[in-house]
Amino acid sequence: MYRESIQACDKPYLENLVELCPDGIVAIDRTGIITVFNQAAEKLTRRVAREVVGHLNITDLYGDPEVAREIKRQLHADAHGGPGRLDNYEVLVTRADGSLVPIRLAATLIYRDDSEIGSVDFFHDLTARKKIEEKLRRLSITDSLTGLYNQRYFHVSIAAELERAKRYARPLSLICCDIDHFKQCNDIMGHLEGDNVLRLLGKMLVQNLRQTDMAFRYGGDEFFVLLPETDLEDAARTADKIRQLYNTQWPYDLEYDGHTVDRASLSMGVTLAASDENSERLIKRADLAMYTAKREGGDQVVTLTDTVTSD
Repeated sequence: MYRESIQACDKPYLENLVELCPDGIVAIDRTGIITVFNQAAEKLTRRVAREVVGHLNITDLYGDPEVAREIKRQLHADAHGGPGRLDNYEVLVTRADGSLVPIRLAATLIYRDDSEIGSVDFFHDLTARKKIEEKLRRLSITDSLTGLYNQRYFHVSIAAELERAKRYARPLSLICCDIDHFKQCNDIMGHLEGDNVLRLLGKMLVQNLRQTDMAFRYGGDEFFVLLPETDLEDAARTADKIRQLYNTQWPYDLEYDGHTVDRASLSMGVTLAASDENSERLIKRADLAMYTAKREGGDQVVTLTDTVTSD
């Protein structure tokens, strides 16, 4: 009796289900022309159903015919619960304004008399989830005090940049930076002001490096800067520019609460990756250059080549 009552109102019942579904529902015929486009699909893609149904091909939503072909191949494969089904497939959908929105796609093929007549696709908007994932990713690779990348991401990045530099035979330079007299800043002005000294350097690095450069707080008052596509001479100029800017932007008086405070400055070590470089050796050489600058009085830039000689 229940089944009969459902069958008696199949069409309006299903139409209501389709329209009320919170996920986008898109049905297509055998040729890929869209035949069903519910309200959630309209909201997701910022398209109007009357301009889509019977007019657009599913490739118009995916933006690239090859993407649509790959989805069709996956639908006929066994990887997602058997031929004719697709689930948890992440893909980008093109909105009417050309912007892209990430979705999780579930789809099923529709048959009549054992012949494929089309498919029904369910679009679940992943925008909010992707934003949360990106926020968590950024937090995992960012130093919370300075806003620069952290030590963990430094090791990942230097390995990747070294591999890229070797593959394309391009220069890669590394700067190691340490703040002179930082312990005195902490001891006399307190750790809160010491944190502001670190933030000042972090802000300066962000504002004065190229978008392709990457700055990292390695730990304490030691920082690294990766400079892709940069030879040793240009890297040294960049380091000296940062050193001089830091000197001019030092915000504190040299007398603090009755104590004399030495102006913090930067000891900078610069080196260039060799053709057969590994990350451990490159980091050690930049670190050695920085300590050489510090031993020689600080507030200066020292460069070392892969033969570990000082300029």
